[in-house]
Parts: sequence; C-alpha cells; structure tokens
Amino acid sequence: MSSLEPLADPTRLRIVRYLAEHGSASLRELAAAADVHTNTARPNVVELERAGVLERDSSPPSGRGRPEVRYRLVLGWTLPSVDFRGLAEVLGAALLRAGQGAAEMRAVGLEWGRYLLGRPGAHDVDRDLPRALELLGFQVSLNRFTLRLSACPCPIVLPQRPQLLCELAVAVADGVLAGAGSELHLARREHHPARRSCAARLERCAAGAPGGADLHPKTAT
Repeated sequence: MSSLEPLADPTRLRIVRYLAEHGSASLRELAAAADVHTNTARPNVVELERAGVLERDSSPPSGRGRPEVRYRLVLGWTLPSVDFRGLAEVLGAALLRAGQGAAEMRAVGLEWGRYLLGRPGAHDVDRDLPRALELLGFQVSLNRFTLRLSACPCPIVLPQRPQLLCELAVAVADGVLAGAGSELHLARREHHPARRSCAARLERCAAGAPGGADLHPKTAT
C-alpha cells in the first residue's frame, strides 16, 4: 500500500492531521476532529492502524478503571505532502562536488536502509521495503520478485547523474533486506531516467551468505 492510500479518505486525512498537530488523542477526540460519529471514526482508525500510520499510545494509566485508549502517529511517519525538493537538489549538487562515487553512495545507502528499518527483530519486508523507499520520494510496486520504482526523483534532483541516485535507492533497499535478515538482494537492475522509473529483480544471495526471513515466503522457490 502506498503511503498516500490511507489518506485518500477525507475522514482519515482529518484524523492524521489532528494527530500531527496534537500528538495523541482518544477515539472520541478523533471523531470530533473529523466531525463524524465515533462509530464512523472507529473503522477509519483501524484502517490507519493496519496501514502502519498510527498506533496505540502506551501511556501509563491514571486513576481508577480501565485506561482510555489513545492513538498517535507511528514514530517517524510524516504527512507525505512535505516537499524537500529544493533541499534535495542542493544536497545532490554537494555530493557531486565532493566527488562521491558509486561505492561511497552504496555504503551510505546500505547503512541508511538498516536505519530506516529500525530495531532488529521480526519484520514484514513486503511492508517495510516499500515504506523505506517511499520515504525517499519513490512510488513503489512490489510484485513477487520484481521491485519497480516510478515517479523517481533522480533526474529532477540530480539531472547530471540520475543513475547515481537510483543506485542509492537500490542500496537502501538492500540495507532494508539485510537488516530484516532476508536471503534476498536486488540484482539485474534497469534504470530509465527519462521515464523516471527503474526496476530490479530480487534474487537470493550467494551460497554461504547469512540468511533469514524470506520475502514472500509462501512463493519463494
């Protein structure tokens, strides 16, 4: 699911905006903010929770009785309407001037992919891999063992060497896979800067490489 899809409904968008401004809220407060009944707000909150946009606040209870359930945005999640294109262009130009090559960019990407994944432990790579790349400005489609990126910012941010940023995205994806303990990595890449798209094939690491949780475990062969 794209990070934009949960916000396509105006009720869910109002809920997310309220949490972005207020930090946490109860179901009753979210219903009031969205100007709907609590019975209408409840399934929307469940959908946002399922999509990984919000989570239940684990604040300690106060007073007697069952504590009121409160919700907050997942740590690190932001509204995707924020535009950092200008800053990204400046940073891209700085990378070129500093003479950063493919090897240095890949090292940064691998490290950043692990960072975006967060804490070690069980991960849903089908969910976490697209989410990590969407944070970089890509639209992501994951179909079995093919990863496709569209609306790529590479030729906009770094028109002189767009493929350098494409490889950075690939390295971030490999970092996410490695951090999740997956046996897969990205190979056989195709870059199409003019179409602002690229694709890569997910393949198993070489024999002897550390492995772990598979992507699409039911269909892997």
